[in-house]
Amino acid sequence: MAVKLSKLHFCLFLLFSLFETIAQNYTKEQIDSINQVPYHLKIENTFKSEKAFLSGLSAAKALNYKTGIADSYGNLATIYFYQGKYELSQRYNNLAIKEYSALERFDQVASLYAGYGYHLKRRDFSEALKYMQKGIKLAEKHKVSETVLSPIYDNYGVLKEMNKEYDSAYYFYRKSLKLKEKVSDSVGIPYSLNKIGMLQLLEGKFTIAKENLDRAYAIRLKINDKIGIAENLNFYGCYYYEINDFKKSNEYFIKALEFSKRYNYGYLTQENLKRMAEVYEVQNKYKEALAYFKKHIVCRDSISDETIRIRQAEMHTKFDTEEKEKQILLQRAELAEKNATLIIAFGLLLISVLIGYFVYNKQKLQTLQLIKERELQDALLKIETQNRLQEQRLQISRDLHDNIGSQLTFIISSIDNLKFAFNNQNPIVDEKLSNISAFTKETIIELRDTIWAMNKEAITIEDLESRISNFIENAKTSLSGIQFEFKSNCSDKQLQPFTSKDGMNMYRIIQEAVNNAIKHAEASRIQVEINCLKDEIQFQISDNGKGIDHNQNSFGNGLTTMRKRANELDSNLQIQELEKGTSVTFKIKPRKSGNLN
Repeated sequence: MAVKLSKLHFCLFLLFSLFETIAQNYTKEQIDSINQVPYHLKIENTFKSEKAFLSGLSAAKALNYKTGIADSYGNLATIYFYQGKYELSQRYNNLAIKEYSALERFDQVASLYAGYGYHLKRRDFSEALKYMQKGIKLAEKHKVSETVLSPIYDNYGVLKEMNKEYDSAYYFYRKSLKLKEKVSDSVGIPYSLNKIGMLQLLEGKFTIAKENLDRAYAIRLKINDKIGIAENLNFYGCYYYEINDFKKSNEYFIKALEFSKRYNYGYLTQENLKRMAEVYEVQNKYKEALAYFKKHIVCRDSISDETIRIRQAEMHTKFDTEEKEKQILLQRAELAEKNATLIIAFGLLLISVLIGYFVYNKQKLQTLQLIKERELQDALLKIETQNRLQEQRLQISRDLHDNIGSQLTFIISSIDNLKFAFNNQNPIVDEKLSNISAFTKETIIELRDTIWAMNKEAITIEDLESRISNFIENAKTSLSGIQFEFKSNCSDKQLQPFTSKDGMNMYRIIQEAVNNAIKHAEASRIQVEINCLKDEIQFQISDNGKGIDHNQNSFGNGLTTMRKRANELDSNLQIQELEKGTSVTFKIKPRKSGNLN
């Protein structure tokens, strides 16, 4: 594989070197071969790639080859992003979208919308979400291929992670990884593995995080993905920093810096310099920390300066345009003076008509303006009220998490210390302490679920699927010998969001049913299924356990709670004893548009 890639590098180098001299002689096939260079080779040397794609664009325009023009625009948008020239990247991205839309290449349009949203994530997060969601909806509507959809899901997961929606982030990372593994996408699989690993690192799951980073790094070494290798070296630096091995952390950041400089990856270069400064600072090596931080500032400012130069060039262009417009206006003024009499006469007649019209409609316009002002005031008052309610909701959830959550964690720690102190001297006390500890841990999980619901004004079917999927993944991890399965056909349905209360009731019923199957029915297979039918949404939890024993008080109390939650959803909880096992079913009516209360 290494030999093949080396030959490919050499051929691409020769091809890029000849671009400017023979561009006028390109055929459509040659333009396509330039634009279809693999992604990791495309960004390996952005300056050579830039020349190649500009030459290909000139040739495509000379041939009026629309597909070649669109592909060249899209490639240039990617190259300029990696060079830190964000204004140019945005301009070429918009041009590519326009060309692909005319060609009805909706897979590329969806990819460009989503890619632009991903690039905006650190500059304008709300706009980033808007463009990313637009790309996802377009891709799912036109049923694009896995190779197009999987990186979109990956990048949407990054936005969810930045917004601290970790359950949703895991959901989209795993969804993307599954699509990539289906088509054996060796370039794309490491991106998903790294994203999952870095999120696990953030949550303190160091062992499993390292396993995912190692898998990604091994694949990238095998395919000789230079930019990918640089990125993984940076991730290793972050990993060793988090486990306080600062020597190894510094070694990996130095290696990552060498790669990012060699292949002109501007953003990663400034990130490596910044992280090296942090490593030296935590070791009290302030001289080295200051030196690398200064280098980070220089690198960051150089990218900003490039953006300023682009804007200055645009201002010069606008200035030249304004000067030409002024000259045209002067010529028109001279012509207008020659026809002044005719213009004045026509103008007086027009003014007379307009005065009559405005007098007639003055009162009507004033009335309409007052109505609009009242409507605007009502809308502003409603928005202000909603904002205050959201702030109160967030404050309550923070208080629950910071105060009650920390207190419950302290209780668990204290119980564990007591168990250690007794050292199994009294089995009865030990069992009681274990029961209290388990109950407290379950209380923390329920508290987190409550905080999740409180943080949202509304819960979409996507949010509910993400939460259920994460709950089942955690159950798989903690329980062996039980086979779990989760199915849903609702992701592509246009459903109105649920209230946070309704969403929480649905989740709690499913959670209680699964827990009953585990604890009381002793099931070895549990299936959760959501079906979006024509007029209703059906939730079904089935197992192959030993059925319901109504004499068990804890099980009976659980059923009572589930039925109460179903009643709050205007639903009827149906429990059916199967030939082997139990089925719990409830149905709800989808909300109509504008009916979210």
